[in-house]
Amino acid sequence: MTPKDVLSLKEASTYLAIDETTLKALATDRLIPSLQLNGAWVFSKKSIDKWRSQQARRG
Repeated sequence: MTPKDVLSLKEASTYLAIDETTLKALATDRLIPSLQLNGAWVFSKKSIDKWRSQQARRG
């Protein structure tokens, strides 16, 4: 992961158009690719793009 590929919870919630509370719940339940770094959730843009396309295929 490169720094420009990493999104904070706030950035990822904006990027995915999901509110932060829902996104945090998805991350906590390991339903979306994420890492907890120093107590804060971080997301790889590439991983969530892949996750989103998998969700679209399931839908």
